[in-house]
Amino acid sequence: ITIGLCAAATAAFAQQRPVVTQDPEPVGSGKMLIDLGVDYSKGAVYPLSGLTGNLTRFGTFDLIFGVSPVAEIQLDGGFHDQLNITARNPLAPLASVVTATGTTTGDVEDGVIGAKIRLLHETKGRPSLAVRFSTRLPNSKHDSGLGQDTTDFAFGFLSGKSGKQWRVVGNMGFAIMQDPVHDGIQNDVLTYGGSVARKLSK
Repeated sequence: ITIGLCAAATAAFAQQRPVVTQDPEPVGSGKMLIDLGVDYSKGAVYPLSGLTGNLTRFGTFDLIFGVSPVAEIQLDGGFHDQLNITARNPLAPLASVVTATGTTTGDVEDGVIGAKIRLLHETKGRPSLAVRFSTRLPNSKHDSGLGQDTTDFAFGFLSGKSGKQWRVVGNMGFAIMQDPVHDGIQNDVLTYGGSVARKLSK
């Protein structure tokens, strides 16, 4: 069973997958981890375009490549996002540039490329510690109503500690988010998250 919690300290125009709590332990040298799936969100809200609806993400993926015993390269994204529109807000900042006139709209999901480096091994009296930095690429565009069309950068520290049955992980960092409405403006936000996992059986 995994319980996750994540939040940003400042409201922003972010329209991407929720922050995933990152474990400080790398996948391992010469190894590759692949996660594939489909994601569904009911009542998804897009404050930039003013769209609200039920969002289905097809072909979401996380690719992790272990380049050394302490470092890995990460690539996250999705092949197609489709929103079944249930409401529109014509007063939203970028409502006028949305070209979707029907009840559905779609676009490719923004990609995120990053790296993680473990700094300290976990010991009996000390949690493990790692750093992670990533860049979000603007694949999804304004006219679909689903994208910000901006590039963001994030940096953070990751920590984790295991017991006999439990694994506790915490993340703390910051993100530099380009303002999608005003040129030359950026939003600097604090990011943090945590997760608790309990082993149910061997």
